[in-house]
Amino acid sequence: MKKIFILLTLVLLFLNSCDVNTEANVKMSGGQEDQATFEKQIETHSTFAKGFKEENMEMLMSTIADSLKWSPAFYNGNQILSADDFKSQIQVYFDQFDDITFNPGQGLINENAPAYWAGSHFSSGDNMATSSPLVMRAYGIWSAIHTETGAKVFNKWYGVLGFNSDGKVAEISDWMDINGMQAQIENYVANKE
Repeated sequence: MKKIFILLTLVLLFLNSCDVNTEANVKMSGGQEDQATFEKQIETHSTFAKGFKEENMEMLMSTIADSLKWSPAFYNGNQILSADDFKSQIQVYFDQFDDITFNPGQGLINENAPAYWAGSHFSSGDNMATSSPLVMRAYGIWSAIHTETGAKVFNKWYGVLGFNSDGKVAEISDWMDINGMQAQIENYVANKE
């Protein structure tokens, strides 16, 4: 009986230590604080997307740091662009498209996969694994209506957004098929005639 009691005690201690370790890992990684920061960043991106949809430059740029470093989706010789460059490109979209809408998570193979991710447990760089939410990855489809032709266009998008201590987007690297938008417009026009 004494052996059973000792064995049961050891099992309970082991199970309890697993819970403690899990709780300690959450606390070490920032846990609830990091989660709250991450959720605020998702809200920031939602405000950014709302600014696009409403063609409200002030709202959209309120989510962007003045010191923004932007690596655009189009090839430009790997030049890092500024907040002013970014704003100019946004105005081009406003001028050429209506009803610009971000659909978070659309286009992913797994329909239930989240659109927003932060932190990483694995990395190819030395000691680069992190639980920090300050760099967020976002996936989805941008859709819009081409103002001149009425063509509805869709574009899969992937962005890596770095946030500053004020909660504003300070870095953007994004990828999408810019030429695919033009191809959709041309196809619409050709089939309309």
